[in-house]
Amino acid sequence: MSLKPLSLFKMLRFGNILLAILTLLAGYTLIGAFPPILQIIMEAISFMAMISFGNIHNDIYDIHIDAINKPNHPLQSGDVSVPIANALIGVFFAIPVIVSIGVLNSMFHSAFFALILLLLFTYNRWFKSIPIVKNLTVALLCTTPLILAVYFQEDKASLIYPVILFAFFFTFIRELVKDIEDLPGDFKENLITFPVLVGEKRARSFATVMMILSLHTLIVPVLSGVYSPSFFVFANIPVTVILLFSLSKLKNKKYKTSQKLIKLAMLIGIIGLVLSQKFPNFYSY
Repeated sequence: MSLKPLSLFKMLRFGNILLAILTLLAGYTLIGAFPPILQIIMEAISFMAMISFGNIHNDIYDIHIDAINKPNHPLQSGDVSVPIANALIGVFFAIPVIVSIGVLNSMFHSAFFALILLLLFTYNRWFKSIPIVKNLTVALLCTTPLILAVYFQEDKASLIYPVILFAFFFTFIRELVKDIEDLPGDFKENLITFPVLVGEKRARSFATVMMILSLHTLIVPVLSGVYSPSFFVFANIPVTVILLFSLSKLKNKKYKTSQKLIKLAMLIGIIGLVLSQKFPNFYSY
């Protein structure tokens, strides 16, 4: 059995973990009501564990496909052995269970975390072989930190719903681009994804259209008065610029770079939204 710490960090996708924790904090910031610090810390640890569980569990299911798509991945290179990966799955599965029952003593958190874990397992076991459904599932999972914030302050939900839609759309697009990148291995292993079904060119065109359509999540909240016009300055403009770069990379078949830019756009968009709420009259200065 082998385990190299740096390879483990790569396997856990700390970028995704950081984005989830920042999204959770952004949700509470938007509604202007932070729960006790212990609860926030435990929620952050639980999201870290659930994301880690989902990623490692997914990597084990994809071990043969990733031998083609990602030969330098920790499992394929031998930096992390399968027995170690299986043990870590158990550890990361247990953490949110222990946190919700033993620390927070919350039936809501127990049910919420159990639902996320079930959805992660279902995705890895069945949904990932169903075109579009797999992308929608990951997009939904990405919004769960914001949904958690809505539960604790329902009267401020109108501030959260637009950013939930934003996160959903951008994650859906990122997953589409990821599927295009993984097309060779998925095709060889008979995993039916959207790009395998329609071909690389059509999948790329669909992703392009979805990127353009996703801009409505930046415009409608301002036009409807939910967010202040300063949202254009802090979020709309930078996100649109980043998205244009991502489109360029997508067109040139630089799929990994395109994905990273979409993730960056999500991060900038969420931070920009928080800033626009803190400085609603910035545009008039």
